[in-house]
Amino acid sequence: MTIDLLFLFGLCSLCFWFYINIKKRGLLWIAIGLLQLGILIIFFQGFFTIFFNLPHNIYIRIIFFITYIWCTVGINVNFIIPLIKLIDQKIDKE
Repeated sequence: MTIDLLFLFGLCSLCFWFYINIKKRGLLWIAIGLLQLGILIIFFQGFFTIFFNLPHNIYIRIIFFITYIWCTVGINVNFIIPLIKLIDQKIDKE
C-alpha cells in the first residue's frame, strides 16, 4: 500500500516536472533530454561490451577502466556539452 502511494507520488511529481519544463522551454526540451540520455546509454553499452570481452586480468581491467573514463569525460566536457549548449542557445534565439 505505501509503496503504491510512493510510486503514485513519484509518477505525479515526474509528470508535473515534465509539464513545467515543456511549458517553460518548449517541446525541444525533450529532444535535448533524449540526446543526453542517448549519450549516457552509448557510454554504458560501449563500456560493458569492451569490459566483458577483456581477459580476466585485474590490471588490464583497471587500466581499461581508468582510460575509458578519462577519454569519455574528456569527450563530454570538450565536445558534447558545448555542442548541447550551442543547440540550446540556438533554440532560445528562435
